[in-house]
Amino acid sequence: MIKPKKLQIGDTIGVLSPASPVNSKKLKRGVLKLKKLGYEVILDKNVLAKRGFLAGPDKIRANAINRMFANPQVKAILCSRGGYGTLRLLDLLDYKTIRKNPKILVGFSDITALHLAINKKCNLVTFHGPMVAGDFSRLSKYNQTYFLKAVLQTEPIGKIQNSKRLGNWKVITAGKASGKILGGNLTLICRLMGTDYQPDFKNKILFLEDINSEPYQIDSLLAQLHLAGVLDRVKGIVIGEFFNFGSRKLDYSSLSSRQVFEDYFKGRLYPVIYPVSCGHGKDKITIPLGVKVTIDTYKKIFSIDEAGVK
Repeated sequence: MIKPKKLQIGDTIGVLSPASPVNSKKLKRGVLKLKKLGYEVILDKNVLAKRGFLAGPDKIRANAINRMFANPQVKAILCSRGGYGTLRLLDLLDYKTIRKNPKILVGFSDITALHLAINKKCNLVTFHGPMVAGDFSRLSKYNQTYFLKAVLQTEPIGKIQNSKRLGNWKVITAGKASGKILGGNLTLICRLMGTDYQPDFKNKILFLEDINSEPYQIDSLLAQLHLAGVLDRVKGIVIGEFFNFGSRKLDYSSLSSRQVFEDYFKGRLYPVIYPVSCGHGKDKITIPLGVKVTIDTYKKIFSIDEAGVK
């Protein structure tokens, strides 16, 4: 894997909106937080653009990404928010420029499509982590600690401690495994199946999270991964927080989240744990995608064993 250079105090961070429109007040608060942490901030000229449910036309959003990677002044790129829209950009990105100018790229949710496409086309480590308007505008100590560990230091993050809110993760299937971690938002992973941007999950540790879904909807996505053979090729699974899982009232009895996960993961030949503090919930670690991690349910360890920066 290609690793970007670590971030240093005083470096310039570029902020852009590759998916849905962003709230200007939340964006401003997030930018102020980044500046208080000691960084210069450049906002893309179209960061506040709007076109329906998109943060501007596709070419404008794609060009923002291409410009940020090409700009030698910018050392890291943070997304303002997720939402929807990154799938529309994948054919418009300049992957040669991205590969030649490896930089820290941070985001989650809809940004999963960018992470996986860049992983496939550029072999570049990117970071599943907090976004400017949603997270940095109200940055908790927990989120800040793991973000800075991921982007500032060339030593591995090491053993992950879940937030107090979630408590210790649980075991669906016991075991021990090590491998490169890859994944993100379950819906976006499934959207890429059958495309030129579909990742190779063979021997990977698969990371999954999602939001605002009924158990039957998550079930259908997991069924797709099963039928595509993905669940037979991985070495382990880390389930993050499935936020607002089963938030609506249905006119029939539903399976619980635990039942859905057990239907697909119980009895596998590799370890499966949940929930790890990452995803759409308040608490989120920053995960360098593409680095080696370890799951050991016997020793109660989930650790990131390789730094994502150099």
